[in-house]
Amino acid sequence: MTMDRTERKTASMASPSQIKVWDHLIRVFHWSLVALFAFSYLTGDEWKQAHLLCGYAIIGLLIIRIIWGVIGSHHARFSSFIYSPATTLGFIRDSIRMRAKRYIGHNPAGGAMVIAMLAAISGIAATGYMMTT
Repeated sequence: MTMDRTERKTASMASPSQIKVWDHLIRVFHWSLVALFAFSYLTGDEWKQAHLLCGYAIIGLLIIRIIWGVIGSHHARFSSFIYSPATTLGFIRDSIRMRAKRYIGHNPAGGAMVIAMLAAISGIAATGYMMTT
């Protein structure tokens, strides 16, 4: 059974050509974190007050992201991209062999990277805050 031209055109119009994975809050978080981190890095020694305010803004972003990682949209939730270490190592092994499964959103290695990045930035923010006390 084959589709004629009209049926193919209707089917292609009905199926989306793009899947939007990241919601607006995640997009704003990502680029705000990039901008604030870069600004904080550049002002570290020269403009202390701006550096401190930037650090507090980053802490606020992290808190919002952690909350959104629990209650947010499907792909924003940590439960959608945190995998066991065995699954993550298997994914990396399959990637090296060019046989890795495709994922919508973060794959197991990407999920591990997100957690590592959030932990690292949280540590940087915490030690920066401790320097002010």
